[in-house]
Amino acid sequence: MSRLEEVTEQVKALKQARDILKQQYAATDFHKKKERNPQEAVPSSPRDEEIYKLLTAIQQLDHYVKKLQDEQFDLMKKEE
Repeated sequence: MSRLEEVTEQVKALKQARDILKQQYAATDFHKKKERNPQEAVPSSPRDEEIYKLLTAIQQLDHYVKKLQDEQFDLMKKEE
């Protein structure tokens, strides 16, 4: 398997993981409250710690997807 294929598979796996976490976040009461009132602060509750962990994980996955996509682009340019 070439490095480009490896990176492509990694990007795909990270995007799938990110989508799963986004679905879990979308199902939370916190998200629903934010959707109804995006400009207002949603009071925090003890369960919100898990929500913040989800959001942090989503952001980290986005970071690594971007990083790998940059590498993927560089690899594609080298193959031309």
